Amino acid sequence: MVCGSCRRLLSYPQGATRVKCACCKTVNAVLEAHQIGNVKCRNCKVLLMYPYGAPSVKCSCCHSVTGIGDHNRRPPLSIQVGPPPRSSDFVR
Repeated sequence: MVCGSCRRLLSYPQGATRVKCACCKTVNAVLEAHQIGNVKCRNCKVLLMYPYGAPSVKCSCCHSVTGIGDHNRRPPLSIQVGPPPRSSDFVR
């Protein structure tokens, strides 16, 4: 993933929910596949990822802002992909 503050590429262990950037110390939330949408940048056409619910996304390459249209909104809950959480996934 890319740090939301300094734009450095971050690596993290599978299953992590937050990642702290070693460069700028920003804590970044890790989103799962069923929480992320994709859209192409309106300017440079690079594929962008955004959290569902965002009205727009800023390109990290050209800094252009691309609006999220109705065709890129979160799919209905009935067709979303992703297994429900298991009780063993919760921290006690």
